[in-house]
Amino acid sequence: MMDYVKFNLININHYKLINHSVLDFKGSYSKSTGEINENVLVAEYHFCKITIKNAQSENPYILFTGSIHKLWNDLNGIKAPNYNEKEIYKGFNGNVFTLNNIIEIRSHLENLFDCKASQMIFQNIEFGVNINLTLNPKFFLKGLLHHRGIYFEFKHTRNYAQAKLKNWRFKIYNKKFQYKMIENILRVEVHSNKMTDIDSTGIKTFADINKNTLDKASDLLLKRFDETMHYDYSIDKKKLTKRELEAIKNYSNPSYWIEDLKPNHRDRHKTKLKEITNSHSKKIHQIIKVKIKEMCVTINQHF
Repeated sequence: MMDYVKFNLININHYKLINHSVLDFKGSYSKSTGEINENVLVAEYHFCKITIKNAQSENPYILFTGSIHKLWNDLNGIKAPNYNEKEIYKGFNGNVFTLNNIIEIRSHLENLFDCKASQMIFQNIEFGVNINLTLNPKFFLKGLLHHRGIYFEFKHTRNYAQAKLKNWRFKIYNKKFQYKMIENILRVEVHSNKMTDIDSTGIKTFADINKNTLDKASDLLLKRFDETMHYDYSIDKKKLTKRELEAIKNYSNPSYWIEDLKPNHRDRHKTKLKEITNSHSKKIHQIIKVKIKEMCVTINQHF
């Protein structure tokens, strides 16, 4: 359910951290002066990063950033299907990542930093799920129109889509393509840029992560998914009337919704598209929504 996180650590022994046996902190090197700046120290740790700013002071700023999903996989020796020891490896987060796994990582980080989870204060957090489809995820991505009136940005031959809003980024992408997986894995996630966006979850620190708060995060993820406008390319055009055929020429065009339609006219046409989709398609958006719900229920269980 969780993936990328950014949190600062408060009231920890930074001298002990700098001298930790498994962490290799390095300062930045200046090519012009040949000097090493030891005021900012950085250690790479299982595809994550620990940064100490103002390292020479009594109260430095300590920041942890990275994917705790990749961290868990690497600690447990789980590699991506396309792993190649001769190429640069960036970790793997295409499998299922449960609340139990998150709790394991939390305990691991408490030991690493010699602190309590309540001392890990989130600055950014990412919630998402990987779901297995019967169709190629790219078929769904093809029909993405907009997210709350914001165009999707597509990358990696349209296997990755992202809509950037003020307080969050909504991302949908093809894990099958990314990691050369056999399964048709689609990733749906929301990256909160500001913690105010996830106030409803009750999450402030790593100590707040539990089934109840992650269930609320699941509700937020589903809300963001519902806010995404999608054209279903499984619509059977042979069953449409001439008027419906003319309508879907527009409905499948993202710019029609954002540039041609006035905001107060969108709901009427959205209803028409929904009627056509429900009557003459495989209802892929709805299928994915159900799968997101089911996956959230599964991974948010704690045993």
